[in-house]
Amino acid sequence: MSKLLLLTLLLVLAMLLGPLLINNPGYIKLIVAGYSVEMTLLGLVIALGLLLLAGALLFAVLRHLARWQKWSFSFFRLRRQRKARAAFALGLQAYARQQWQQASEQLQLALQDPSFSTEKRMLASYASFYAGKTEQAGTLAHTLESSESNSAFVQADLLLQQGQAGEACRILAQHLSQAKQDPALGQLYLQALQQAGQWQRLLETVPQAISERWFSKDSWQQRRFAIYPAAISQLSLQGFSEQADYWQNLPAKERKSAAAILGQAWALAQQGLNEQAEQKLVQALTLQDLPAAWPYLRQIPLGRSVLKLRKAVQHWLRDHPTNGYLYAVLAYLAEQEGDKEQATLAWQKVRQYQPELWQHA
Repeated sequence: MSKLLLLTLLLVLAMLLGPLLINNPGYIKLIVAGYSVEMTLLGLVIALGLLLLAGALLFAVLRHLARWQKWSFSFFRLRRQRKARAAFALGLQAYARQQWQQASEQLQLALQDPSFSTEKRMLASYASFYAGKTEQAGTLAHTLESSESNSAFVQADLLLQQGQAGEACRILAQHLSQAKQDPALGQLYLQALQQAGQWQRLLETVPQAISERWFSKDSWQQRRFAIYPAAISQLSLQGFSEQADYWQNLPAKERKSAAAILGQAWALAQQGLNEQAEQKLVQALTLQDLPAAWPYLRQIPLGRSVLKLRKAVQHWLRDHPTNGYLYAVLAYLAEQEGDKEQATLAWQKVRQYQPELWQHA
């Protein structure tokens, strides 16, 4: 509508001004450096219009030539980029096939193309590490953007895989403020603390992990069993106290969890208080806890104080006669009493109902 109105106004002006300019063409004379130019006003308008049109055409031609020149000079750069993108595709395929040597080479070639630079460096770092190029992997990890958490994560992860947990803890501790935005950083930090045997620091970090939600609700239920049993049992050798700040600062829900009580039972058994240890296990463990608790439960030296726990397991077996974990616990209890025959029979049931558990026994 607005375009139609504008066109109408132009036509009206043309109708009004056209006869006026034809009947009164005007007269213009320009004198410059001894030269004079005479023309009508209408002629000047037409000349200016033609001059503007010629300038626009010249500008378009020059811009086109400039683009062609830029393309010609960047031909080799574009060719390198195409090769880098092809190398990225080949590197990803080799990485997925665990062909680490080829993946390392191709992913480093892919760095010639600046797109996805961070992701390429991370993959190249891991590929180089798995290919046995430890120094090169470390160099690639250091060249990641230091302000991001990716550099700290990759460096620490590679150190953990080399058994240098203490150094990994040091690097991650410097970037722990970013764990709220990048929970994987905090998860790796807890793993590093555990691997380094820094049990007190591990328990001191748990409140931060909970408040910043480094784990989902379901995964934290499982993660507890990887933290509390080992931490409490190891700290008990140094004099674990429930009145210590690192313990009291934990939420009450954590201190009363089955994982924490499993750790306390382990600590009691190490002190020779087998009956108290068994009592805690009977009170705390549930059938749902067994899969997560089993790797730590089997390490508790209960000795012959297993009667109550055996009764609880046999009670569960009435309703769950094909649960392999229950037979695994019975085998463990028989081994504690030195009854190898019963232990063998129980392990046969484990092999029947839970073969993957039997393979890792």
